[in-house]
Amino acid sequence: MNAVHVACLVLLAVAVLLVVTRVEQGPSLLDRALSVDVITAGLMGFVAILGAMTGRKDLIALMAALALVGFISTVTIARFAGADSEEERRILTREELEELLASQAPLDDDDAPVHDVDVAGDEGEDPPVGQEGEVPADSQGVARAEEA
Repeated sequence: MNAVHVACLVLLAVAVLLVVTRVEQGPSLLDRALSVDVITAGLMGFVAILGAMTGRKDLIALMAALALVGFISTVTIARFAGADSEEERRILTREELEELLASQAPLDDDDAPVHDVDVAGDEGEDPPVGQEGEVPADSQGVARAEEA
């Protein structure tokens, strides 16, 4: 074991311990999310130094797995941090979800909003395809010119 490896491990351990206090203190969710990212990077550093010390190449897969876990945790936290209000941030219980779905009136098939490309809505829009001098298309949808 090299003295450089030991020094790196000690510095990483101190850094991770400092970041753990940041996770505990907060004050916001984004501070905690950043701290979890730094802890994940610290763990990846530990694995990298361990791999350098022992010469094991199979630890690269473990580092990739840690990176994936760090990314997924960040995205998950960002999903809740990006909500507009405190009410939107929390996950509904099964009972709350059933109550919310029951309070919404279900739409019939005829009432559902549908975008029909063949029906022109407001005046000034383009006419539906195949009307007013449009070039007809063959069976594959390719426009063909009229033979003169």
